[in-house]
Amino acid sequence: MLDIAAAHIVRIHINREAFKSPNPTTGEALYALADIKKHEKLYREITGDGEDEAIPRDETRIHLTQDQHFYSQKAFDILVNGDDHEIDTKEITYARVVDLYLGQGGQPSNEYLVKYSHGPVENPSGTLAPGQKVKVKDGMRFRVAGTGES
Repeated sequence: MLDIAAAHIVRIHINREAFKSPNPTTGEALYALADIKKHEKLYREITGDGEDEAIPRDETRIHLTQDQHFYSQKAFDILVNGDDHEIDTKEITYARVVDLYLGQGGQPSNEYLVKYSHGPVENPSGTLAPGQKVKVKDGMRFRVAGTGES
């Protein structure tokens, strides 16, 4: 358990609103501080070319700096071959779906057939080809199968 009494208070910004937070704090406390909704993820802005850091919604210790900026973004729950995945983008590419299907360490290729259903009005169902992307919504389903070609 984090000892909040030993922490000092810093000003941070979440979704362009200023908050005072103990430092260090937890991911769970940051989500509560800014009332981040269940289907949103919190990110710490990183300067330069680095990827912004996803903040876990748990007791992970988070070290803050004065006037640090965070933002929330909607996350979508999708199914790939029956497995649950959470993504934080409004669109998904063929390569990303195949990567989710293969898991860590797999190499995406153009040798898979990707079908989807339960999509948004713009693309409720169809086939996703290499190089293409589709808009996503919660509960969207993807089915990935090998084509048998090499």
